[in-house]
Amino acid sequence: MNISIKLIQTGTEFIANCPELDINCYGSDKNEAMQRIRKVIAFYIESAKELGLDIKPLKNISIDGFDNIYSAGFNSRESDTIN
Repeated sequence: MNISIKLIQTGTEFIANCPELDINCYGSDKNEAMQRIRKVIAFYIESAKELGLDIKPLKNISIDGFDNIYSAGFNSRESDTIN
C-alpha cells in the first residue's frame, strides 16, 4: 500500500494529513507537523501489529508540500504499512 501526506498551512500552523489512514497532526512548522505524523503513523502500525493485522513493507510515501522525504523522518526501516 502507498500512503500520501499533505502539508497544509493554516495561518501560523501546519497540518500534516494522511488521508489513507485518516490521520491529522498539527505543528508550528513543517518539520514539527511531519515529526508528529511520523510518530502517529508508527504508533498506528505498531498497534496494528499487536492486533495481529497483516503488515507489509511500505512501497511509497508521497509527501505534498515537503521537499525531502528523509528530512520528514521517514526511512525504509520505519516504513511499514497496513494492508
